[in-house]
Amino acid sequence: MTAAMSVRVEGVSKHYRAGGSAVRAVDGVDLVIEAGSCVAIVGPSGCGKSTLLGLLGGLEKPSAGRIWLDGTEISSLPEAERARMRRESIGFVFQSYDLLPFLTAEENVEFQQGLTGRNGKNGAEDRNSDRGAELIKRLGLSEHATKLPDQLSGGQRQRVGIARALAHGPGLILGDEPTGELDSETSASVLDLMLEAQAITGATLVIVTHDADVAAQLGRVVTLRDGKVVGDRAGVLRA
Repeated sequence: MTAAMSVRVEGVSKHYRAGGSAVRAVDGVDLVIEAGSCVAIVGPSGCGKSTLLGLLGGLEKPSAGRIWLDGTEISSLPEAERARMRRESIGFVFQSYDLLPFLTAEENVEFQQGLTGRNGKNGAEDRNSDRGAELIKRLGLSEHATKLPDQLSGGQRQRVGIARALAHGPGLILGDEPTGELDSETSASVLDLMLEAQAITGATLVIVTHDADVAAQLGRVVTLRDGKVVGDRAGVLRA
């Protein structure tokens, strides 16, 4: 398991060209997230939430500014190095699940472990080797482990997505609207699972959400508007 990762963002901007004009998706953000903390990033549609999350995860490089995960400045890394860090140290939970449709629930989780090489080393038993099976069990998916994604409900697919995100023991978990397509009851259940998973692993958890009820249950709520941080307050972290 990777140790919980701290995040430091200094003067970060991400600008695009669209229709001949510049779009300032993220515009001069400064942010520090302590290792092991739980943070919600909120704001209206188009405020830059998902863009900022992608920058934290190394999915793209900022137009300006610098980003560190622990002591590594990921904003200066080439794509190959950022990809390696994503595989080994970061877990992503997406709104749309992004499961491989031709793999069963357990195979989707095992596939993530295979990407990181954490099913074992040199043929020896690795203590991460049973992590996928344990996550499937803890997330209430044992009866559905051999089902394909299209045989699962939305909540079950999101549970598989959470198990996959945690399978390699990441130090940073990033959730992009993980409850956005779920009903209120399922949304509450998925949030409970993510907070339980964070408590078990000790990883840093950052969730982008438009749901004020979801955000309020994390330890800290950062508000964006027009690509800028306009609010930063304590939430009520639910154990």
